[in-house]
Amino acid sequence: MKKLLLIGLLVGSATTVFADKFIEARIGMNAFGTYNSSNSDAITKYKTSNVGVDFAGEFLASVDEEENFYLGAGIAYQNNQPSKAKGDPMFKSIPVYGALKYYVGTLGDSDWETYLKANLGYSFNSKDGYDRNPDDGLYYALGGGIEHDGVILEVAYQTTYGKTPINDHDDINNYSRWTFGIGYRFRGM
Repeated sequence: MKKLLLIGLLVGSATTVFADKFIEARIGMNAFGTYNSSNSDAITKYKTSNVGVDFAGEFLASVDEEENFYLGAGIAYQNNQPSKAKGDPMFKSIPVYGALKYYVGTLGDSDWETYLKANLGYSFNSKDGYDRNPDDGLYYALGGGIEHDGVILEVAYQTTYGKTPINDHDDINNYSRWTFGIGYRFRGM
């Protein structure tokens, strides 16, 4: 009975502390990407072609009284861009990450709120195209955006690490790109 009471108090306290909670759903298009390859001699950058697509969902909760600073967690599915040199994506990614979001203020005299954002986590990578077996690795993103009435417009620079053999002496070590996203913020949790 004491354990149940303690758990109830902790959950109640967390609900009070994290008074403003929401879920965001977002789709993004990747552009201006590069795959970075390394061997014992040098690092080579492979530019990308076409676009890649990201689908992401995040749970965020306010951690301050002004409700400017939010912490949370997210998961995404990333269908990465093809490499111009290799003709196919090196891998697909499913990052699981912690998210930090800070609301800066409104955009001029409008009702659009501006924010800065950072994600840090671990990406589970799967092969795509040929028989490459990518390793899982670090994932991070830095960006910002604007929001009004739940509608989100965001831009972020993302990097996913995933060592992938491409021949006998070269490996792809990471995939970096710019992501332009649109989403919706569901409040009232």
